[in-house]
Amino acid sequence: MKKLQKMMVAAIGAAAVLIASGCASAPKAAEMVWSDNILVNGDFEAGQGNWTPWIDSGWGGAGEVTWDNGIATLRIDEMGEQPWAVAMHYKKVTFEKGARYVARFKMKSDMERVVRFSIGNGLAPADPPYLEYQDIVVGTDWQTYEFEFVMKFRTNKFGRLDFNCAYNPGMFLPEGHVWKDEAKLKATGAATVYIDDVEVRKLAAAAE
Repeated sequence: MKKLQKMMVAAIGAAAVLIASGCASAPKAAEMVWSDNILVNGDFEAGQGNWTPWIDSGWGGAGEVTWDNGIATLRIDEMGEQPWAVAMHYKKVTFEKGARYVARFKMKSDMERVVRFSIGNGLAPADPPYLEYQDIVVGTDWQTYEFEFVMKFRTNKFGRLDFNCAYNPGMFLPEGHVWKDEAKLKATGAATVYIDDVEVRKLAAAAE
C-alpha cells in the first residue's frame, strides 16, 4: 500500500512539473467578447420600428417624436413636470441575471439639454433601474455615450430603454430651494434632441 501511495505522489508531481515547464497546459479560461447588438433597428434605418414615442400631456409635456433618415428626433415644445413627459422607449429586451451589458449611443441637441437615460423593468414597478439613472448633459455636437452594468436582478424579458428628454435639474429640488427657479429657467424652452446608433451588447464566451 505504501509503495502504491509513493507511486501516486510521484505521478502527481511529474504532472505538475510538465504543466510548469509548458509540456502540458492547464485548461484555458473562455475568451469573453461582446455580442452583436441585441436591439432591432437601433440605427433607425427602418424608421420607428421597435421604438415607442411617449408624450405625457397629463404631466404637461408637449412635443413630437419622429424617425427620418436614420435618426430619431425628439422635439420638446413643453417640458412638463416629469423627465418622461417627452420620451422614447425600446421595450421587451431580455436581460439575464448576472450577465454584463454595455449600452452605447450617439446623441446631440440644438441647445444644451439634460437627458435622463436609464435601463430597467418595462413592467411595474419600474424601480429600481438595472442601470442607474444617467443624467447626461447633451451639447450641440454628436457625441457617443457608453455605460456598462451587471444585471443584478432576476432574468427579465421585459426590459426597457428610456430616453427621457423633458428633464431639468430643478425638478426634484424642494419648493423654495435657492437653485430651483434658476435651474428651471436654464432648461425650459423648445429644444430638439437627436439620437442615433443605439446598441446594447452582452458579454459572452466567444464561439470556438
